[in-house]
Amino acid sequence: MDFNLTAPQEAFQKEVRKFAEAELPPFVDIMDKENRFPHEVRPKLAEMNLYGIPFDPKYGGAGADHVSLALAQIEISKILAPVAMHMQLQHVVGDRFNKLATEEQKLEWMPQICEAQKVGCFGFTEPDTGSNPKMIKTTAVEEADCYVLNGTKRFITNAPWADVMCVFAKLEGDISLFFVETDRPGFSTTAKMEKLGLRGTDLSDVILEDVRVPKDHLMGGKGGKFDALKDAMTIGKLCLSAQCVGLMQASLEEAIKYAMTRMHFDEPIYELQAIHWLLAEMASRLEASRWLVYRAAFLKDQGIDSIKDLAITKLFVTSTAVDVCRWGMQVHGAYGISKEYKIERLFRDAKMYELLEGTSEIQRELIVRRLPR
Repeated sequence: MDFNLTAPQEAFQKEVRKFAEAELPPFVDIMDKENRFPHEVRPKLAEMNLYGIPFDPKYGGAGADHVSLALAQIEISKILAPVAMHMQLQHVVGDRFNKLATEEQKLEWMPQICEAQKVGCFGFTEPDTGSNPKMIKTTAVEEADCYVLNGTKRFITNAPWADVMCVFAKLEGDISLFFVETDRPGFSTTAKMEKLGLRGTDLSDVILEDVRVPKDHLMGGKGGKFDALKDAMTIGKLCLSAQCVGLMQASLEEAIKYAMTRMHFDEPIYELQAIHWLLAEMASRLEASRWLVYRAAFLKDQGIDSIKDLAITKLFVTSTAVDVCRWGMQVHGAYGISKEYKIERLFRDAKMYELLEGTSEIQRELIVRRLPR
């Protein structure tokens, strides 16, 4: 086992860290306080090739790996996690095209996604599905020259301004996957949601009313797309877990900075044993989470079935992020609840991750079902 990053991975990590620290701070208030996505950041992300990290340069990607994707997600999330969430959706959609689309469709769509010319969103969740694909009610009916889609998708990130959506629907009783341009008649979105955290990642329902798509918009043939859904969710779980590592790193840095400057009598509270214990717990949980994420990314790069491993990673890392950010707030004392301090936003963002891409309870079910008996 080699626990070292490669030279290209280290160089990429440093480049993304430099970019995030220089470019993202002006967007923090826009996203968190105004709950608005700053579209001016998209060309900056594309210039750094942060929309297609593991994809072939032939399709506009960076030709890197999933470890590099995780590294980028960590560095971006240290400054502004909602931007990393937006990047995640581009990778999930790009990955579906990469694995299921025709060569012509890859050449048409993937460079546009990687270069920020097109924004994608991903439509599985529905009002009544929870995390059960069998409960999907969105339907696709085949006609002579097209498919007609009807249904509602819920909690869709990027939806209010996306250009293309990957839509899971039941076709002839089985789950199929389509890509749908959002300017087609019958495609609409509801008002964006006001959320606790990860604000600025515009989230809304998508309504499909007799949306007609060409026959070649069916991805990978009819039916059998439950495995494609599970595979797509592993990309989401990897990115979400990496984002939590970034939040934890930021929380630890904020806690140390505050403890070094907050005075108690004649010395900073950093010298208090109670603070030592909190910081030590934060640091140890952060490192355990970091290496779980690195391992999960490594498994993706090896092409290994990683559903259980990604569920374990998401369960541990997302719940740990809430603890670490809570301990960071504890170091801040009463100031931890003030919006004047970064730790308050980090804690709100952290809580979101226990609920996204399958709740912690769903991850436990996924893990137990794959344990040896």
